[in-house]
Amino acid sequence: MPKYIELSEDESWAIDLMVRHTYAESGSVIGQGLLLKVMNLILEFEDRRGTPTSPVALPMAVTEEECWALDHQVRCDLTINNKNVGRGLLVKVFRTLTAFANERDATSGVAWLDDLTARLPGNDGGDPRDGHDGSGPSGRPGGGNRLDGSNDSPGDSDDGASPPLPRSK
Repeated sequence: MPKYIELSEDESWAIDLMVRHTYAESGSVIGQGLLLKVMNLILEFEDRRGTPTSPVALPMAVTEEECWALDHQVRCDLTINNKNVGRGLLVKVFRTLTAFANERDATSGVAWLDDLTARLPGNDGGDPRDGHDGSGPSGRPGGGNRLDGSNDSPGDSDDGASPPLPRSK
């Protein structure tokens, strides 16, 4: 799922300057799609220039691969219009890459915990997170309220608990 980075006009021009349309990673050309997004931002900045709704920054959806491309292509000392924009742009990219990694780790962590839960003794495949662990209303296998799975009758007072301790006088 893509994430969003807020880019200023200078940061957009910086990406246009540094990323080449032929940039490829893992056999797929990433630069062309990334530059098309940036070109749209630049055109939006141009169309709104001098209007009351002139934005300071605009959002751009990026994939993890595009973020890695930006990390590879943009230098931290990059200056556009006498402003150092490279460092600020890279910090935004680093935050986005960290969010992608955290999301991936959280997803794999849940899968790992589900695998551990499935390996627990007596687990019949239910999902304890949704309140359905495969047992009956008492939470015991078989659904009864006694350990052997049978139900107590109204006159049955043996609930399997130890007898009460004697009280001192």
